[in-house]
Amino acid sequence: MQNILRPILLAGIFCVFFTNNASAQNKNAAQKLYEKGIHAFDNKAYNEGIDFLNESLIKDSNFIDSYISLFQAYLELKEKNKAIEAFEKAIPKDSLSCLPYFVKYATTYASIGDFNKAASILKSIANNLPYYLRPSYNQLNIVCAYALSHPADTSVKVLNAGDNINTADAEYFPTVTVQDSILIFMRRNGISREDFFTSKITPSGLSKALPLSDNLNLTDKKGAPSLSSDLQTLYFSGEFSGLGFGRYDIYSVAKTDSGWAEPINLGPNVNSDWWESAPSISPDGSALYFCSNKPGGYGGIDIYVSYKNRKGYWGKAVNLGPNINTAGDEQTPFIHADNNSLYFASNGWPGYGGSDLYVAHKKLDGSWSKPINLGSPINTIDNEASVAISSNGIDGYIASDRPDSRGNLDIYKINLPEAARANKTYYFNGFIRDAITMNALSGSVKLSDNNDSSKYMLVNVDNTGKFVLALPYFDSLGIQINSPNHEYASLLLNKENLTELNGAIFDFQLAPIQKTFSKNFNNVFFDLNSATLLKTSNVELNALVEYLQNTPTASILIEGHTDNSGNANANMILSTKRAESIAQFLINKGIDKNRITSKGFGSTKPIADNISEQGRAQNRRTSFTITLP
Repeated sequence: MQNILRPILLAGIFCVFFTNNASAQNKNAAQKLYEKGIHAFDNKAYNEGIDFLNESLIKDSNFIDSYISLFQAYLELKEKNKAIEAFEKAIPKDSLSCLPYFVKYATTYASIGDFNKAASILKSIANNLPYYLRPSYNQLNIVCAYALSHPADTSVKVLNAGDNINTADAEYFPTVTVQDSILIFMRRNGISREDFFTSKITPSGLSKALPLSDNLNLTDKKGAPSLSSDLQTLYFSGEFSGLGFGRYDIYSVAKTDSGWAEPINLGPNVNSDWWESAPSISPDGSALYFCSNKPGGYGGIDIYVSYKNRKGYWGKAVNLGPNINTAGDEQTPFIHADNNSLYFASNGWPGYGGSDLYVAHKKLDGSWSKPINLGSPINTIDNEASVAISSNGIDGYIASDRPDSRGNLDIYKINLPEAARANKTYYFNGFIRDAITMNALSGSVKLSDNNDSSKYMLVNVDNTGKFVLALPYFDSLGIQINSPNHEYASLLLNKENLTELNGAIFDFQLAPIQKTFSKNFNNVFFDLNSATLLKTSNVELNALVEYLQNTPTASILIEGHTDNSGNANANMILSTKRAESIAQFLINKGIDKNRITSKGFGSTKPIADNISEQGRAQNRRTSFTITLP
């Protein structure tokens, strides 16, 4: 019996020896393959490294380091579902070794929009959390709570702008012109090289992006473009030796017949010894929004605004205050063509994690509303850093790093949720000239809401006479044009003809002032059979006020006229009261009553027949005569 048992025992011993030896060999092989994988990762050869790690798991399916490294490698490649799969294979094998990565594991679920699962993971480790993970754990908990109470809007789409725009390099800082004709953005080539690129926006899509022409791209360090409404001035941030106040300053360049002129530093009212960047010029050219990290703000980086005075100089920059700025960073402002909606990035307001995109609207008193988060899926747990919105107030562009990006940051097309939209705007091209010489005139163009005179936008026009107006969407819009020593002009637009006039060219020919001249009011209206002025009259009357303010020696006679319908005495009274109503409007605006005379003529001075309705309509009028000494 002993002779029989001895071979059996020896066979068992050899079996255990060979099994243990094979296991050790597999572990050694797995370790070597793992090390090859890590070396490949160090050289950015992620796919090769992943192959080595998978081979190591074939050798040893319990090799926990390979699972965890696969998890992180797939995250680097933005293959998040594969990253989750790798990590979830690791957990049952060695949950203790996985614990330091659980917050990142939860974050991965949050990054694919599954905040419920992320919150569940966090809850599962609440009692076993290492102390060093507490800050990131708490932050992710806050993000999950916000995201679960602000679910994704399924009507919002985020689509990659495509190969005409995006490359393996980073594309970012999109901006659009008020005409929605050009997309401008930055492309980073290498560590520090940044160039301006442009693409035409057409009905069929975005054209192949090309570098901005001329020598503007020659310098390495520049960025954040913003183009004026008339497409003639480009604002951007940059670093130019001998021209700056600090590390990065804001510059402007004018377009000339031979290309872009030399950059001009906007001066110490805008720039400082610190960092200024991301300018956004308002559609009327009178306000420049930008961000800076200079001391005295509310956080690390704040948003400021500088206003241009009548002489064309930029005023002292003003911090936008705590309704916009926080203890965190607020960056990349974009003022919409409606001149009322300010879009920006912030990591200080509640959101989905990282830096989110927001919009605030300007109130009547000039202050800003509380920012509105643009919501998911526009914002994610990662950083969304720049945005531009088209004139329709709905569509736009953002820079983001997502699973389908061509490289790092890409430009994406978005549509906004209803709560975050800007006012729809239109535009037209204008030209002011002397009606006699046909020479260009400088002057001003004022846009106002006919129903609310406190809402207006003023555009100063230089001696080229050319301007582009972004038209805010009001039910009705008034435009008044003034130029020194010339008669004024006014125009009324309503929502029915705004669309028809979009993109049109208006040629305003202003007659030079004579010692005495008379003119009918074209856009002054009253209630039926009443002397009560309608609000739509404000546009033309305000243009007249501005003329009288700029010509203090002028006196004015205001006349009221009717047709011959009805009682002659009643017509005389009505015409007199209407002339007096206009006179009182001028007095209320600060014009000295001693300069004003008003008189009613009833039907005694017709300018057309009183037989046809057309003739009678011409006779029902108010007019004025200006006299200069």
